[in-house]
Amino acid sequence: NVFFHFQFDENDLNKKLCEFSSGQKTRIALVKLLLTKPDILLLDEPTNHLDIASIEWLENYVKHYPFAVVLVSHDRMFLDHVVDEIVEIEFGKTQRYVGDYSHYLKAKEEYLKKNHEAYVRQQQEIHRLEDLIEKFRYKKNKAAFAKSKQKYLDRMDKIEDSSSDTSQMKAVFTCARKGGKQVLDVEDLSVGYDKVLSKVSFQLLQGQRMAIVGPNGIGKSTLIKTLVKELPAISGSFKFGHQIDVGYFNQESAQMKSNKNVLDELWDMDSDATQTQIRNTLASFLFTQDEVFKEVNDLSGGERVRLALAKLMLEHDNVLLLDEPTNHLDIPAKEALESALEKYDGTILFVSHDRMFLKKMATRVLEMDSVGKIYDLNYEEYLDKKANNELIESVAKVEKEVKPQTVSFTDLKAIKNRVAKLEVLLDEAEQDLEAMRELRYEPEYYQDYRKMEELDAKIDDKHNEIAALMKEWEEKMAMME
Repeated sequence: NVFFHFQFDENDLNKKLCEFSSGQKTRIALVKLLLTKPDILLLDEPTNHLDIASIEWLENYVKHYPFAVVLVSHDRMFLDHVVDEIVEIEFGKTQRYVGDYSHYLKAKEEYLKKNHEAYVRQQQEIHRLEDLIEKFRYKKNKAAFAKSKQKYLDRMDKIEDSSSDTSQMKAVFTCARKGGKQVLDVEDLSVGYDKVLSKVSFQLLQGQRMAIVGPNGIGKSTLIKTLVKELPAISGSFKFGHQIDVGYFNQESAQMKSNKNVLDELWDMDSDATQTQIRNTLASFLFTQDEVFKEVNDLSGGERVRLALAKLMLEHDNVLLLDEPTNHLDIPAKEALESALEKYDGTILFVSHDRMFLKKMATRVLEMDSVGKIYDLNYEEYLDKKANNELIESVAKVEKEVKPQTVSFTDLKAIKNRVAKLEVLLDEAEQDLEAMRELRYEPEYYQDYRKMEELDAKIDDKHNEIAALMKEWEEKMAMME
């Protein structure tokens, strides 16, 4: 039964181990471990290579395992559902928190706050004692008093000002152009290799974030590869809309190979950019100082994914096709990517087995089986209705582009004036942004992490200001056409 819960069937029982893929071998090793029922179950990223149904089965198994379980995982929902204690390793130190992952986040924040307050109080006391010692140490009748205070100070257990690793990816995905409202029209598209895995029909409209879900092997990644023409369609058709620029992130990004260093790999994407601009982009993806000169072949899986995301960001596409974008990323990087994609004003079609990512990102769901079904629900609504057998497939609607309204001469003049003003504001904002970026290389900032954090926050605000101005400029330009 355990074997079959991990996407194997009876035919697989007679296969040789060498006939399985690396992902299947990982699952077989997990099955073997679970069947031995050891006194301590040690699991390192056990949800990798599993589909959602298998993850949920493993969750239930681990949750009710009768002996001790110690695990490492970047799957936040898995941690929330399984663990009752978390040991965090940060800056070479360990800190224990009782409770699940959500409780850990709150408890850590409270711990850092209280520890800092205790540190400040102790520092004030130390300064007070040092002042007393200095004041009385050379007075005969007070020398003994000063000496006793010095001994007390020497024996004091010093509190360290606890801090948290605040280095985080700061991606900003933007569109070079808005593109048409109808992004993608898929009609009776059969996908697969030597046989049809699934047949789908759907429309994707501007601004939607559609998740593709279903068991492993049903054709989720195959659909994405067909849409970017890495694989031919078996039958049916698909068509992208007017002025649609497609960006693609695939599962092979973590296997990226190149003899170039990180700096040159990204610079080749935009040869007109300065080294400072490229290094700023790399710094946003946590490649700093000498790390930019590392050879791509020497990068870890997580580093390759971050580099691939940096390359994707530089393309400024208005549609992103993402196949397992959170694989190999640690939790802070996943959360940073989620934040960036939530602010992205384009359209996203994605495959993921990360349920927290699905929960935060999906505004629409394509459930793939032999025939794909579309649900105009977010991921939580989809799960809730599926559990209660209340799912109702949405009917595809062909929506026509809305023709712009006619604009009077007076209004047109006001719009032209506003466009001219916006262009001035954009130019000033971009100059301000460049000036702030240059400050990163001033000792006053890179030697003071607090000032650097404040500067980064100002740069983020300036990016948001530019994005808002650009959006208004595009809307006004469309009214003038």
